[in-house]
Amino acid sequence: MIRSSSSQAHPVEQVRWSQLEAPLLRAVEVLVGGGVVVYPTETVYGIGTSLTVGDEGIERVRRAKGSPPGRPFLVLVDSLERAFSLWSTVSPLARQLAERHWPGPLTLIAPAAKGLPEGLLGRVERDGEELSTVSVRVPGDLRLTRLLRALGAPLLSTSANLKGEPPPVRFADVDVQALRPDLAIDAGACVGGLPSTLVSVAGSEPMVLRQGELVIEEFES
Repeated sequence: MIRSSSSQAHPVEQVRWSQLEAPLLRAVEVLVGGGVVVYPTETVYGIGTSLTVGDEGIERVRRAKGSPPGRPFLVLVDSLERAFSLWSTVSPLARQLAERHWPGPLTLIAPAAKGLPEGLLGRVERDGEELSTVSVRVPGDLRLTRLLRALGAPLLSTSANLKGEPPPVRFADVDVQALRPDLAIDAGACVGGLPSTLVSVAGSEPMVLRQGELVIEEFES
């Protein structure tokens, strides 16, 4: 079940998704211990760590990707209720989009609740004031949902590619030796192939910031 990638560097531990509990339990063990994991979603492969690790985990993921300082990451959660708990307010539009499209390939940006790690947050201007925001998604991949429920905490997430490289759809395209996660989960090819659609509902007007796997039309007319 557990295999190692071939490299002169210390090999990255890899497991294959299966119907058995062992890969799931190993992933939870690594995340609970503060580790970084590469995992499949219904869109592209992601890399992340438990949000309970805080800014230390966020910066480790940032260094692995080569992402610039201050660039926000998204959070994966297992339910609408947990998603809403990460926001300070849930607007009617945010609730409508979440109830219509979650679980699924939609990331929503909304005002952040207090107490979240600073390295996770984005910023937006609203009514002349700077507002902290957080990006959240409830994924549609059932195996990832099981992992999130077993973890019992939000998962900081971003696509498992180096800066400037395309998000990997196949595990074979994930450069595990460059990213250096503590564990990489091999599930072959992801179903979708495009990143999630990114919509901000944090400002005075909703905005589609990235059109991805899901086509949003509710407020585009």
